[in-house]
Amino acid sequence: MKVVKWLLVLAVIGFGMMLMTKIPALGLAEAGFCGRCHAMDYQVETYLHSPHALEANCGDCHDPHGLVTGSAFAVYTGTRDVYRVLTNTVPLEIKTTDLSKNVLQANCLRCHGEVMTEVGDTRENGGSYCFHCHRNIVHPK
Repeated sequence: MKVVKWLLVLAVIGFGMMLMTKIPALGLAEAGFCGRCHAMDYQVETYLHSPHALEANCGDCHDPHGLVTGSAFAVYTGTRDVYRVLTNTVPLEIKTTDLSKNVLQANCLRCHGEVMTEVGDTRENGGSYCFHCHRNIVHPK
């Protein structure tokens, strides 16, 4: 019974720490934090010179906006990225995964909802993600 109690305590602490990724004061979704990794130099530099730098941080585009889903996603992708840096397996070209593509699309629709009410979800009927056509707005590559 003691083991179960300790596992529960650790799970609650871990869950609480995971939720901390969404606390704005910690800056874990900001370019200053994301840019600490040399592998992200290009992405951070292009972001800082984009129109989005004035309105959004990295997490606003790259993480789901739900507290739990956004936190879990940030922890998952952050852990994966740290692992790649530590094992020197960072890909030469950083590409979005299918899951990340859906998160990016949802965030385009969320922030640009006024325009998108007239356009609709660009993925429907065999269409493309927003960032296929608007790729150069933030990270031109």
